[in-house]
Order: sequence, then C-alpha cells, then structure tokens
Amino acid sequence: MARPALAFGLALAVLAAGPAGCGARQEPSDPDRPLVVATINIIADLARQVAGDRVEVRSLLAAGADPHTYEPVPADVRLIARSDLVLYNGFNLEKWLEKLIANAGGTRPRVAVAEGLAAIGDGRGDPDPHLWMDPVQARGYVVNIRDALIRLDPEGAGAYRENARRYLEALEALDRWIREQVATIPPERRKLVTTHDAFRYFGRRYGFHVVGTIWGISTEDEPSAREMAALVDAVRREGVPAVFVETTINPRLMQRIAEDAGVRIGRPLYGDSLGPPGSGAETYLDMMRFNVMALVEGLR
Repeated sequence: MARPALAFGLALAVLAAGPAGCGARQEPSDPDRPLVVATINIIADLARQVAGDRVEVRSLLAAGADPHTYEPVPADVRLIARSDLVLYNGFNLEKWLEKLIANAGGTRPRVAVAEGLAAIGDGRGDPDPHLWMDPVQARGYVVNIRDALIRLDPEGAGAYRENARRYLEALEALDRWIREQVATIPPERRKLVTTHDAFRYFGRRYGFHVVGTIWGISTEDEPSAREMAALVDAVRREGVPAVFVETTINPRLMQRIAEDAGVRIGRPLYGDSLGPPGSGAETYLDMMRFNVMALVEGLR
C-alpha cells in the first residue's frame, strides 16, 4: 500500500494535567501486516481482541494520558502516515485528530468506532463521548471494529467474525458480573462523585446516581471556586460515602473536595485510559472489573 510523504507541523508538547505519554514511540514492527492505529488504548485493546495476529494495532496515547487535553507529537505524525486505518472514538473526544491527520498527509482511512451508538448530552449541547464505560454500548464498538477490519482485510473476515463473537460473549459475561457486584451496594449508597463526567453511561446502566463531578465531560477548562463549593455542598447533602479520582487527572482538586466535605477518597478509577503493566487494569475487561471492585469497596 502506498504511503503519503511525512509532514511535520506539530510542536512537541507535554501533558500538564496528569500522567503523560504517547504510545507511538517506536516504528511499526511488522511491515507485512496492516497497521491499525487507535487514538486511545481502550480502543486499541478492543481492536486487538478482534484482530488477533493478522493486524498490528498501535495506540497513540499511552497509559495515563488524557485524550481531552492531549497534544500530538511528531512521532504521532509518523505513525499516522504509515497507518492503513485509524480508529477513533468520535463524539468530539479527540478534538486534535483532524489536525494530526492533516499533518500526516490528510488521506488516512479512519473509522469512528462509536458511530451509530446513542450518545447522551451534557446539558449544553455537547455529546458525552464515554460510551465505552457501558459494556453493553462497548458491544457496538466491537461490531464497528470488526466491520472496519473486514473492509481493510477481506481475507481475514472469518477470523475477525469469530474473534468478535467470542469477545461479545465476554462482554455479556462482564455485564452480568457487574450487575451481581453492584447488587451488593445498598441502592441509597450508589452515588458517584468523580473528577470528570466519564461515568454517566456506567451509572445509567447499573443504577448509580451521578451526584456531580469537578470537570464536565472534558477536562480542558478549570472549574470555578463557585462550582467547587457547590460540589462540596452536594456531597454533604447527598451523604456520598466516598469520592473517586481518575488516573488521568491530577488528584489535587478532589483531595480538596474530600477534605472540605469530610469524606474519604476511594481507590483510583480508570476512565479515559487503561492502566500500565502491573496495575490490574491493562485490558478493557480488567479495567471495568477493577473499577467495579473499587466502587464496591468505597461505597458499600
């Protein structure tokens, strides 16, 4: 497959709000396999489950990077320019993607893996992009990835369909397990306060009330002192048992909320990124299990 000439127009940047990292530091390792680049490592993991060993799948963002505030680096341009397919979430999660693709030549095939799914709004007209936090919605991701890989590599259609079928069964089992675990939390204690608004789909699926968050669906804008005070009041009024910090976001503001409201901070949650090796949240299935056990421990 012909590759466009490389273009370099992006400045080297460092993520300031939390752990930083880029998953594109190395060149693709196998030129004989199609190269699929995913924007976030959650999508990359889902793609690997469907692709098996027929496709090389790479993630632009490494564990701990925040896709809302991420700034691409020159290595990302090189990787996109070499890719055969780009998988991204959509619903304005990756606002930096169009510029990145333009700098890489502007012609890479790309698929929004949340396409066709029903997004909820944030009350200001913006869609909430965190549909993967609901394993039932994640089934739609897998189907879209399967179909994209079949278009890319029709000879592998049988393998992609079988891999997707098995993984869809795993997602069904995950959904049943989550329901069993959540049932151990008294309904009046199923209240969520997290650093940003990434758990609304999860809460809607499993009966949690999202009391509030420091940031909205994006972490781009700092909250005001009035918004912080309102969240403290809501935590007290609702009798929230514990509040939670996500691993991609600096915990400083949530620590202040917890101190002012007189509640404890539960174990960290994974929302916009998988965990690094050894974290227990290295895959999507592991991430969801980790989060559920953290919530059970913190709220029950």
